Amino acid sequence: MYKKPRGLMRICALAFAVLAVGTFSACGGGNPDATKEASTASSSIEGMAEKVAPSITARIEFLLDSSTEMSEQQQDILRRALDHDGVIPRSDYDAAWNRYQDCVVAKGYTKPVVEEFVDGLRSPLWHATSEGWSEEQHEKFIEDNGNCKQLEYLYVDEIYRANLGNPNQYTDMDTAVVDCLRRKNLVSNQYTLTQFKQEDAQYNDVATKNFTTDRYDERGEAASKFSFDLNDPATVTCFIANGKDYYFREDTSPIWSPLNTPTP
Repeated sequence: MYKKPRGLMRICALAFAVLAVGTFSACGGGNPDATKEASTASSSIEGMAEKVAPSITARIEFLLDSSTEMSEQQQDILRRALDHDGVIPRSDYDAAWNRYQDCVVAKGYTKPVVEEFVDGLRSPLWHATSEGWSEEQHEKFIEDNGNCKQLEYLYVDEIYRANLGNPNQYTDMDTAVVDCLRRKNLVSNQYTLTQFKQEDAQYNDVATKNFTTDRYDERGEAASKFSFDLNDPATVTCFIANGKDYYFREDTSPIWSPLNTPTP
């Protein structure tokens, strides 16, 4: 499901970077009761896979202790989540996104837009037109947008995604996807990371070959290389929550013009 070029439009795809990520071993400490349900379904996930934190609540505590570049509103959301086993409600997720948008607008840009998927998940990538920008404008935009994202939205987004797709806090996103597929009973508990990587490689081989002829091949030859339904909403959540939105992007995905410049 590779995205076709939009004519001669220059599109700058920018990622929501995760900052200040601490890495822990899967055998590290933490609350033994945390993510118990998730651990049951994935206890054999590849042995010593590294984790961002022992649990989601441990990750939240780390973020609150280590990040000074966070608004009081974003901190409040994270603190409330600690009282609910690390869970962030959709309303708080949406509110953080809206404050990020308002911050960007206050800096003189248009309102950010991205693809929205199942469970309200917003794409970890956005496509921003930069046609005709000077280098100075581009650098200032990257800085301004990054500051707003970190101030209002970045960490809430991370924890919201983790609850939906990576409660065991794996650092490797392929491992997190396999864990998610298992927990949602989309594959058997015998389905391995090696098998996923093999199927993914086959998918990419076909998608690359068909790039000029197939429009994402959503139900076609490429998608059939996976042994699970790639288009099941639960599968989409597993992929999107772990940053793999490029499998599902459409020609109609929103394009953001931060300086409100006309697109070719």
